[in-house]
Amino acid sequence: MATVNTDCPIITLTTDFGLNDNYAGIVKGIITYLNPCARIIDVTNNIPPFNIEAGKYLLETTYRNFPPGTVHLGIVDPGVGTKRKSLVVETSDHFFVGPDNGLFSFLTARQIKRVISITNKKYFLKDVSPTFHGRDIFAPIAAYLSRGVLPSEFGREIKAIKRFQPRKKAGKRGAHAGRIIYIDRFGNLVTSFKVSDIPSGKREVYIDKHKIGRIRGTFGVVKRGQPVCYVNSFGYLEIAINQGSAAEYFGVDYKSGAKILIALA
Repeated sequence: MATVNTDCPIITLTTDFGLNDNYAGIVKGIITYLNPCARIIDVTNNIPPFNIEAGKYLLETTYRNFPPGTVHLGIVDPGVGTKRKSLVVETSDHFFVGPDNGLFSFLTARQIKRVISITNKKYFLKDVSPTFHGRDIFAPIAAYLSRGVLPSEFGREIKAIKRFQPRKKAGKRGAHAGRIIYIDRFGNLVTSFKVSDIPSGKREVYIDKHKIGRIRGTFGVVKRGQPVCYVNSFGYLEIAINQGSAAEYFGVDYKSGAKILIALA
């Protein structure tokens, strides 16, 4: 089971709160109020609003870079105030706090050692708003975890978390169909394909009807301004423009529904 270093606890913050409003600052204020020793590290507060899959990707590709015992607070919560559960998820090395909406579904059943459905109001703020569980429930729970309070104190153990598994579309004639799950600040397009999903043999990648070509090693293998696809540093297939924005080049955003195909060369 994971153990927090209570002398110098680390809490990461990954949210869709943005930087224009006070939400992220308030969450950090509550944590600091309850545990002044906690080190709060912002992973990002700029997840696209309500985009659970983007939050899942960012949490998945971030948490291993932190020391064992880190508490990871994830808040992308379009279902706040509804019947969705609030969770503490414990692995052998880390804790995760947030809504039960698929945000933590990158964790396999084998990785998860314990899941707690948060119900003990003793650890909530006094007046819980139905629209701001990040402040009133998740922030206090993360703070108390960082002080060494055992997960079992927060509620009852449950068997499983909600799994976020969008439909996989079958392509034609042996093609494998995927989608865009994240767009970074450079306009690089992270696809739903992991290395393990990429079929062996000579394959070519398409975005909608645009041919990108074969999977390459990095940006610089093509000329400036040209498209390229490669496996990124987190093990996901990514589409980019060398020194440019693939999102702009292909006119892609989160709502465009662009389809990614991997087909026989």
